[in-house]
Amino acid sequence: PNYRNPKKKCALLMAAEGNGFEETLYWYEHLEKHLGWKSIGKVLCGGVMAVGDIEGNEKLGEARKLGASIQ
Repeated sequence: PNYRNPKKKCALLMAAEGNGFEETLYWYEHLEKHLGWKSIGKVLCGGVMAVGDIEGNEKLGEARKLGASIQ
């Protein structure tokens, strides 16, 4: 009883070279369910191969919006 996991909120932010996020989402959603946490959002950005590749990407705006929503 003293090891109860506190209920929390979580978010997934990820930049990657590819666009195949299926496995990442699978594990994120299963961990969220297992812990009993609540996801407040996900921002997944593919095609980031080198420093600066994400600059100007619409996903940056999504990430900023998600970050601003955290209280």
